[in-house]
Formats: sequence, structure tokens, C-alpha cells
Amino acid sequence: MLRFSTLLAALLSATAIAQTTPIVETIAPNHLVVVYRSGIIPANAEAQITLAGAHLTRRLDRFGMVAVSITATDSETRLATQPGVATVLHDRLVTAHSIMLEPQRDATPNVIVEPPTPILPLSPGILHPIPFPIAHLPPAADTYYTSPQGWAVQQSGGFGDKVPTGSSTTPTTGPWNTSRGAGVRIAILDSGVDANHPDISPNLALNLSEIDQSPQTGLPSACDDGSPQDQQGHGTWTASLATGALGAGTGLVVGVAPQATLLNIKVIERLPGTGATPAAACESGQASGLLSWVLQGIDDAVTNHADVISMSLGTLIDITTGDGAGWKAQFDAVTYAAAQSGTIIVAALGNDGLNLSPAGPNARYIELPAQARSVLSVIASTNPACAENLTANATCTPGPITMPYYSNYGATNAIAAPGGSYPEGADTAVSGYVRGACSSGLTNTTDGLPASGQSFGCFNLGHVQYVQAMGTSASAPLVAGAAAILRAAHPTWTAAQIITTLQASATHLPTITIPVLNLPAALILN
Repeated sequence: MLRFSTLLAALLSATAIAQTTPIVETIAPNHLVVVYRSGIIPANAEAQITLAGAHLTRRLDRFGMVAVSITATDSETRLATQPGVATVLHDRLVTAHSIMLEPQRDATPNVIVEPPTPILPLSPGILHPIPFPIAHLPPAADTYYTSPQGWAVQQSGGFGDKVPTGSSTTPTTGPWNTSRGAGVRIAILDSGVDANHPDISPNLALNLSEIDQSPQTGLPSACDDGSPQDQQGHGTWTASLATGALGAGTGLVVGVAPQATLLNIKVIERLPGTGATPAAACESGQASGLLSWVLQGIDDAVTNHADVISMSLGTLIDITTGDGAGWKAQFDAVTYAAAQSGTIIVAALGNDGLNLSPAGPNARYIELPAQARSVLSVIASTNPACAENLTANATCTPGPITMPYYSNYGATNAIAAPGGSYPEGADTAVSGYVRGACSSGLTNTTDGLPASGQSFGCFNLGHVQYVQAMGTSASAPLVAGAAAILRAAHPTWTAAQIITTLQASATHLPTITIPVLNLPAALILN
């Protein structure tokens, strides 16, 4: 997530990227979370909240918390002094980890309209777009999976059982000989999914939205109608990498666990970015929401018996402050409770290029939810068939697996998985990017504001079904798919056992400091 920092080309290094500008925390104005002692919300809580000049926006009974919006300047103090209140925290704005998209192409296949030069530096929050129109794709099923652009899913363990891969180096036997994830439930907490997408709909079993757009209590947005349908693209992309469907009539990509059940829990929405008109602002908008919505999403996932939760979103927290330390403690309690219930939680570490190690230069900051208790944190790795090359207009050449320039690193609970990097490749050719599904927005609409009967689809690309992109947002759902297959193979294992096995079986390489996901090894480790 390129929030408030610029990654300068002179500082880009796959092994050490120093943060030289201040990190700004994203506190949501007028939104608080009240935590009660003993984890119990008092019976008169709503009345007390009203007396404090606040509005109850949601109850998190499982965690003994409520989210509120405030209308008076002294509401926070009045809430903090009420009987039974343990602490009051400032709600945070959580954002989908921004991804870099492939440069836009015109109606002629493989002809670049506007070359992506210079590709660096990347500006905060700016997407670098572009897909191939669906009309140019061959009609065969799972076209992208059987092309070199299936590399990320295949390297994450998505192969085997004699399913054609199109690659002479991918074995015909593998994790899919054990399971394709059938019977395992993966919850994607993101910007929603495109329920009509052929790679999403076959496995979709739950559609929920935690978005509150009311002017008084929520985050109103002209760019999103708040429904479970993905109007930004990020959630559909991540979901397809975890559990994109396999077989004829199911679209052109495949996820690591293509028979797993998909639980769509929308916790972030497209919010306006910058632009001269409302439509232009929405085109540049990011998917964001409140941290309390994410907590509700975790609760929903546990309630709906999710085996795995995947989150490619986050916010940076300064744990040297009382508010930051309070959030760390509360999030630790939530994720630990979810793990104790049997749910495996996987989260992307983010794309700021930050060293987040406890002894590093940014030790006062952590990324939530990725660095919460019991969460498997995921950083990005590159494609060995297309080694990272940050030179403008570079082409793919083989090279070692490394950590890409943008990936955060240093978390003690981390594993690496494909996230990709420059350079990109044409259509079904070798590429450093990761290919996934994208959203066509609301059904039967054109590109525009929902209030006008329209919707936004795939990032700033319009209503397209597939996209190449890169980021730790890809890495987390790929690991989530691998965790689903391991859970299918060992249904009685605890969440901690699944995570420990994924970490213990990961491959240690001399070119990357974080061990890389190795699902085949995990399946034979125990």
C-alpha cells in the first residue's frame, strides 16, 4: 500500500529499502471504538453512548466492543469515564494494499498505447493500470492458467491430478492429487467480489457487506453502492487467486484451491481519490473502510465457519502511543480468539517498502492485521521466469526468486509467496506480473457513478474481467489457497498447526531472506 511515502528509484533494493519520509497514521475522524471490561457490553450501553453525545454504529459482542460516531467535542472523554469501559480507541482507516497494474493497451493485441515510462518512482496511491480486452482472448477454458501467466498459482501449489498446466516444468502430480480444497471455506475480507464472474460464481456461497454509508455514522461514497458486489476490482482479483474455479465454462484463471467454498465479506468500499469531476475522483479512488468493519468481518467469518481468512488490506499503527498499543492489544485478542476457534488467518504485509522488523528503523510501527497475534503475515516474491528488472521497457529474462522492491518485510511471523514485479509480459506470454480476475462492477451497467445507474469496475480500467497486477495483495490469497488445501488434507489440525507447517516447509533460498511457500513439501512434512 503506497500510502504516504514515495519510493525513490535510488533507494530501490530487494534486500534493504529505507523509509526516509514520515509515516502518517490514518485515523478516521469522529469514529471511535469502545472496549468494555471483561469483554461484555453492558445492557445500557446504547443509552450511555447517547448520553455521551455519540451514536452506536455497530456492536461487536463477541469481542466486547462497540463502534461509535461522535458529535460532541468531549464525547471521547465522556465515553472513557463511563462505568465498565476499559478503553476508547480511535477507529482507523484501513486500505486495500494498492497494486500496480499493467499498462493500457489498445484494440490491437500487444500494442502499448502509452508505455509505462518512467515506471519509477511510484506516487502514493497512484495505480499504474491496464488489462487486455476480453475480446482478444482465446476461447479455451482456463487460458491464463495454462499460459506462462499461471506461474503464481502453480508456484503456490495449484497443480497436479493430471490437470494440464501448459508448462513443461510443472509436474503432472502435485497438491491437487491430495485435494483441490473441496469442503474448506475461505473468507475473503476485501472490496467484495463480482458475483457474476465465471471464475467467482461457481464457488461463491456467502455474500455479505459491512459497509455503512449513512452520512451520520458511516463513510458515504458516491463511488460505491455499499452492496457486496465489487465496484473496485481488488476483492475479485484476490478471491480468484485463492479459489478461482477450474474447468470448462468457469473462466480463464484458476485459484490455488479451485474447489474451496468462497465467503465474500465486503469490509472496504471504493472511496473517491483525486479528480476534477466526481467520476474522475472515483476512477482514481482506492478501496478503504474502517478497522472496526474489518473486526466485524472477522466475526462474520468465524460465525460462518470459515476455515481460512484472507486479508490483503491494512493500516500502520504506532505502538509507542497509547492508542496504537491499545489497538495492538485488542487486535491480538480478536485474531487469537479466531485462531482458537480453528480459523487460519492470512494477511498481506503491504507494499510500502518498509522494514517492519522489531529491531529495524521503523520498529515503532506495525501493520495490522498482518502483524497481529496468530496471523500468518505474507510478503511478496518474484517470478524466476521473469526476474525483477526496474529498467523502463525491460523484457522478461530468467533469474533468481527475490523480494520485489515494493514489499514490506521484517515481520517475525512471515512467509513469502508470489506477488510479482516489473517487467510485465504481453497477454498470455511470460510476465513478472500476476494474472487474476477483475470486476465488471454492478450488473448491466456502464462505467460511472452508482447514483446515475452506473458503477465502476476494475480499478480505473472500466468493466473488464481480467487484469495483470503485482503486490502483496496477490501473495496473501495464494497462501490462503495453500492453507485451504493443507486443511483439507488435515481437517483435525488446529490453525496453529497449519501455519507452523507452512512455515516449517517453506523453502530457504540464498536470494531472499524470507522462506518461500512450498505447499508440496507442507503436505508431506507430517
